[in-house]
Amino acid sequence: MQILIRLALFVMGLVVVIPSYAYKVQPMIAEMTPTGRGAQMSMRIDNTNDFPLTVEVLPLKLEMNKQGKETLTPADNDLLVIPVTAIIAPGKSQSVTVRYLGEPDIKESQAYRISVRQQNVLRNENDSMDVGLLMRFDTLMNVKPKKSEPKLKIAQLTKSTNDWLVEVENTGTSYGRINEVKWTLKSGGKTQVIEGSNIGDYIRSTLVLPKSKRIFTMKPVEGFNASNTQIELSATN
Repeated sequence: MQILIRLALFVMGLVVVIPSYAYKVQPMIAEMTPTGRGAQMSMRIDNTNDFPLTVEVLPLKLEMNKQGKETLTPADNDLLVIPVTAIIAPGKSQSVTVRYLGEPDIKESQAYRISVRQQNVLRNENDSMDVGLLMRFDTLMNVKPKKSEPKLKIAQLTKSTNDWLVEVENTGTSYGRINEVKWTLKSGGKTQVIEGSNIGDYIRSTLVLPKSKRIFTMKPVEGFNASNTQIELSATN
């Protein structure tokens, strides 16, 4: 019994000692153009802590394989971020300017993450380093040429153990989102339409980069079998 009491007190002590780190970043998803006024945007970092917040802001190029695994590499030659580091007072906000410096005549949309990373610093001599969880927000930003458009289609539908595997191909020149199109399922004489926003009930992620394929894990649709179901993607009304 005494051991249990000591363990409970130890756990409570951990909860008290570890501080809470909180801040907000807006917007988390954005779009820019390679030229003109749209080639620059502003982000805002809100410090909701009761102590100063130190952050570092890094531009990263985003690439993604068929399974959705991301590869992030420095993108300092494509994006200018001002400021790179900032100390934000409690309850205050910091504006961050992001400007596209890459090729102005790109033919396909380019995907980036603006990574906002909290830095662990000593606030006074009584503090200790590496206490608590440092937060990191990786926002999504796409640089999209004005005349580029996505073209999404289902390349393959198969069944795994408990789910469906849907391979979506984007043959267009812009990134696409599978929750912004209409899904029409057909099997025999049955037809079911899933509007874009409701696809979230079946598939969690949405992004498909241009000229690429993406395999999504999908919750089976009741009454349909992956082996004899056809899915058509079309624009929503």
